[in-house]
Amino acid sequence: MKKTLCAFALILLSTLGFIACEKDDICGKDEPTTPSFLIEFYDYNDQNIGKTALVEAYVAGREKDLIRSSGNKLRLPLKLDQPETSWILQTSQIVNNQTITVKDTLTFKYIVNTHYLNRACGYVSTFSLKQDGSSPTLNGEANIFTGNWIKHYITQTNEIADEKKAHFKIYY
Repeated sequence: MKKTLCAFALILLSTLGFIACEKDDICGKDEPTTPSFLIEFYDYNDQNIGKTALVEAYVAGREKDLIRSSGNKLRLPLKLDQPETSWILQTSQIVNNQTITVKDTLTFKYIVNTHYLNRACGYVSTFSLKQDGSSPTLNGEANIFTGNWIKHYITQTNEIADEKKAHFKIYY
C-alpha cells in the first residue's frame, strides 16, 4: 500500500510540475512592433529623385543624441508618454566655400493607440496624427511648408502603424 501511495504521489507531483511549466514565449520577428516615424527625402527640383545627403535629427536639449539618415530615409521614434514630439532636423550646406549647418524644427501631434499583442511581445503602440491642422508644425508654424532648408513637405499618411512605407516626405 505504501508503494502504491508513493507511486501515486510521485506521478501527481510530476504531473503538477509539468502542468506548471510555462512554454517559452518568444516574440517573432514577424510580429508588429511600435513603429518609428519614417521620413523620406527628395530633390525639390526633381521630386522623383531621392536625396541621400546626410540629415541629422535630435530632440531639443539632446544634441549629442543624433539620429542620422540612411540613404534617403530617417526613422524617428515618437514619444509614448506625451501627445507630441518635436525633432530638430539639420543638414549641412556649402555657402561661399564655408560649410554651414541649417536647422528646421518639426513637431508632430498625435494620439497614441496602445494594445496588448501577446504575452511574448507585450504591448504595441501605433500613432494617429492629429488632423486638425496642428500637425505637423514647421518651426512652430502650422500650415507653413517652407523652412530654413526644407522647401516643401507632404504627409503621406496620418496612421503610423508600421514602417513599410514613408509617413512623411521632405523636399529640399
